[in-house]
Formats: sequence, structure tokens, C-alpha cells
Amino acid sequence: MLAFKLNILLIPIYGYLEGAVQFLVKNGTKGSLVRRAMWGWAGIILLVLLSMAASLIITQSTDGDAERINVAGSLRMQSYRISQTVLRVNHDLKKSEDELIGELAEFDRRIKTPILTELLDLSIARSERLALESVLMEWNDLKARLLRHTLTDELRLLDDIDQFVAGIDNMVGLFQAQTDLKIEQLRYIHGVSISLVIIIAFFALLDLFRTVVLPLRGLVSAADKAKHGDLSARVDYLKSDELGLLGNTFNHMASSLEETYLELEERVTRKTQELRAQTESLELLYETSRLINNGVTHASAMRSILDSLTVTIGSGAFELYLTPQALAYVDSSEGFGRIEDDDVAMAVNDEVERWFSVSDKNHNYGRLLWSAGSRQAFEEQAQLIEAVCDLMASAFSRDWKNEQTWRLLLVEERATIARELHDSLAQALSYLKMQVSRWQTLSERGAEKQQLADITAEIREGLNAAYGQLRELLTTFRLKLDEPGLESALKATVAEYRERGSLVIALDYRLGEMALRPNAEIHLLQIVREALSNVVRHAKATQADIRLYLEHDDCLVVEVCDNGVGLLDESSGPMHHGMSIMNERTQSLDAKLAIKNNSGGGVTVRIDCDMNKIKRTGEAVTHDK
Repeated sequence: MLAFKLNILLIPIYGYLEGAVQFLVKNGTKGSLVRRAMWGWAGIILLVLLSMAASLIITQSTDGDAERINVAGSLRMQSYRISQTVLRVNHDLKKSEDELIGELAEFDRRIKTPILTELLDLSIARSERLALESVLMEWNDLKARLLRHTLTDELRLLDDIDQFVAGIDNMVGLFQAQTDLKIEQLRYIHGVSISLVIIIAFFALLDLFRTVVLPLRGLVSAADKAKHGDLSARVDYLKSDELGLLGNTFNHMASSLEETYLELEERVTRKTQELRAQTESLELLYETSRLINNGVTHASAMRSILDSLTVTIGSGAFELYLTPQALAYVDSSEGFGRIEDDDVAMAVNDEVERWFSVSDKNHNYGRLLWSAGSRQAFEEQAQLIEAVCDLMASAFSRDWKNEQTWRLLLVEERATIARELHDSLAQALSYLKMQVSRWQTLSERGAEKQQLADITAEIREGLNAAYGQLRELLTTFRLKLDEPGLESALKATVAEYRERGSLVIALDYRLGEMALRPNAEIHLLQIVREALSNVVRHAKATQADIRLYLEHDDCLVVEVCDNGVGLLDESSGPMHHGMSIMNERTQSLDAKLAIKNNSGGGVTVRIDCDMNKIKRTGEAVTHDK
């Protein structure tokens, strides 16, 4: 039974090992170190698996042996209890027939325990089954006699019990012998497995030293010699295994290194020359960029660039031909050639001369003629010269863009000044013209002197107002042009109004470097000035605060606060003290104006502007009249 279980468990192991061996035979090379190592490991693994399988099966077969021996041993004790009970029943020593029947039932239960009765399923020739069957037969006979025992049968019955106990002892001894046999088999299998593993490991280590350690020492020694420049080092181990293949490869590599060493030196020298040329090219491009950015205009360094290009290339000559547009950005004394924007380059000798275009995507600024002297020079230096031409074109392009930017700023500034004159002084003069026409008409009709005097007074007030507006505009434009920016203009305005009245004026400007459109700066400056003028003339205040800050990142808030007497009628405040002018300018900015009394006294003028409509980089939406 034990051998059958062992064979059943080892069938999958045999199949696995057989497949591994077939794979090694099919795919391993002759004399392969890997194959030999696999054979050694396979043998050791097989022995270990066999030992483990045998231990598992034998250990499994001993399950229940201890319990079986224990139960069988308890049968002996129960037999002695039965004999003691019989004696006491026969001699009336505190025992009855019922107690004897109970002892017999207890023996019946123990001898029919499953751990014992399962032996009856074994083969009929098994000694354990025969011993158990013999004990059962004797017990059935002894049990029947005990149930009908008499005092006269007492001695013979006790002798039979002793013989029955001897049969039980024989069965227990048989169980113990079977268990000892299994343990002895386990010891034998372990001893054989350990001995074989030691033998296989010894021969495997010996083979490893002979086929791996010694060849590796030779390879390491040869590699160390090659590391220190001795390319004549060779490996002697050249067998047909992996290390032999490595030795052959090393020998081939060492012989190839000597052949390629000179070639590598030559390539390094050539690469060094190429890197030096590239470094000189980068230095030329850097010098070109520096010359372009350090000049009065970006295009003023063309002659220096050509000189640097000639020195770097080292051969040939360069001539620069520029369009009329590009010539305007360079000094006429440089002597550059002239070429029309739509001219086709003059015919040249393709073998020794070549044209390079100085242009960008939008404009053509001229052409550069290089007389190199050889076609090889064209192939080697063409890319560098094209890069320099691109930098030159970039310089002309930046000068052209700067010129266009200044023109746009000048036009915008002039438009702002014209708009301011139209919205203020021109309207005042138109009003005065109408009043003069009226005075002339009434004078021709013989109007009364008082009526003419009233019109004359109105004309005088209009002239004073127009003159005041003119002074305000001149002051505003001077503040704007002397030092650009709204902040500087506001600082000058604060200084001016501090001198006009005994006011403490504080400016809190939180816009940083944010630039506004010129017309927006003019409107905001005039609103602040008008508010400060009202404070000086009407508010009777001692302090005024000007605050400019961003609210919600897209809303510019301008506030002018004072601590004066406030508005007499808050609902009509925007129409008093020149507030109508502030309202018109606020509408021109598409902004919101709010004028209200403070709870602690004084007035707050607040303007809310959309930053997207007034900042310089945004799309301005104006409604100037």
C-alpha cells in the first residue's frame, strides 16, 4: 500500500523531470556549462523531491497509529476492570450484575472504535487484520461466558481473561512493530538521499571549479592586461562550452582592437577638428548677436559682422547688397551695394561664388555674395553663413518693427491730443463764436446796452473758462510727456494741488507696471484733477486721498476722497462743481461714476473701469465724442 501511494505521488515529478531533460538535450549545446549545471541541479532536486515524497507518504501512513495503539492498550485495562468486577459480583463486594454489563458494553464500544474497525477493510492477508479478527472472536466467546458466569466457573473464567489480555498484548505489539518499521524506512530513505546529495554536490563543485573557476581566472587575467593596454593578451581555454566561446570572442576582440586603435585615433582627431570648427561657428553667432544688440540700431553692425565672418571662415571674400529699405538703417559710409527688392541676383560663377538671401518671411533686405574659391567650402560653411544671414535679417526686421511701433505711438498720442482739444477747447470756442454772432446781431438791431453787457459778460466768462481748460490741457500734456506713465502724472498733480491749497494729499497707486492706453490715462488724470479742483474750491477740506487699485483682477477702481463739508444735495451732486465734466469723461471710457457723501463727512468720487477696454495690450473700446 505504501509503495503504491509513493508511485502515484511521483508520477508527476517523473514527467516534469523528463520534460526538463528533453528540453536540455534538444536546446543545449555540446559541452554546455548550463546543461551540466542543470543535470546536477536536476539530480539534487529529484533526490530532494523523492525524499520529501517518501517522508510525506510515510508520515501520512502513520496517522492514527498512536491512537490505535492507545485504544488497543486501553482494552487491556478494560479487561482487568471486567475481571475485578466479576470477582466483586461473585463475592458481593459492592458490585452488581448491572455494573458488569456496563463494563462489558464499554469494552464493546472501545473494541469497535473506528480507528480499529478500519483495519477490517485491509487485505485479508494483513497481519493487523488477522490479529484484530482473532481478538474479536475471542471477545465474542468471552463475552457470552461472562454474561452467564457462575461462582464455580470463576477461576477458569479469570484464566481465560488472562489469555485474552495476552492476545490483546500481541495485537498491540504488532501495531508498534508496524509503526517502528515505517520510521525505520523513513530513516533509511533520508540517509540514502542525503548521501547521494552530498556525492552529487561534491562532483558538481569539482566540475564547477574545473570548468568555470579556472577559465574565469584566465579570462579575468587577460581582461586586466587588456585594461592596462596590453592588447597581446590571449585566453588558453578554448573548449566548446560557454566560457570557451567567451575565450574565442575575447581573443578575436583583442586582435581587432589593435587594428581599430589607429582608426579610432584618426576619428578622434577628425572629430576634434569638427568640434573646433563648430565652436568657432557658435562664437561667430554669439559675436554677431552681441554686435546686433549693442549698436545704436540693430542693423548698425553689418560691417563688423562681415569682418568677423571673414575671419572665422578663413577663405574668400564677402560683399553685402541691401535694398533701399535696409540701407536706411546703416551708415552710408559703409559702402554696401544697392539692390532693388524685386531684383534677381546677378549671375555668378557657381564654382567659386554663391548668393545668400538676407530676408525673413515678410521682407527681403538684400543678398550676401560669397566668393569662396572652392565648391567644398560651400558645402562645409553654407549652413553657418545662412545662419548669419538670418541674424542680419532679424536685425533689420527689429529696426523696422521698432520704427513702426514708434510711428503708431506717435499717431496715437497725436490722436489723443486732438481728441482732447476737440472735446474741451474746440467746444468752448464754438460756444464763444455763437455768442459773438449773437452780440453782433443784437448790436445791429439796436438792442439795449444791458442786454449787450450781459452777453459780453458771458463771452468774458467763456473766454476765462476756455483759457482755464487750455491751461489744464497744457499742464496735463506736459505731465504726460515729461515722464511717461499715469503714476508720474498723478504724483505731479498731487504736488501741484498741495501748493494751491493747504491740503494733505495722499496717493495710493497699486497698479504696478501695468500700462494703460494714452487716451484712458488722459481721461483718468483729468477726472482726478477735476475732483481735486472741486475739493480745493468748494469742499473746505484739510485732507484728500487718491487710490487706484484692481478689483476682481479685471476692474480698475479710482477713488478720490476728502473730509470736507460734502454735497448739499447728494442726488444732484454729479451736476455741481464741474461734475458734469467728470461724467462725460467717464462715459468716454465706458466706465461707471459714483459720487456720494461719506458717513464721517466729505465726498468720495469713485470710477469703475473695465481693464480689458483701457489697458494697452487689450482691445480698447472708446466712445470719444
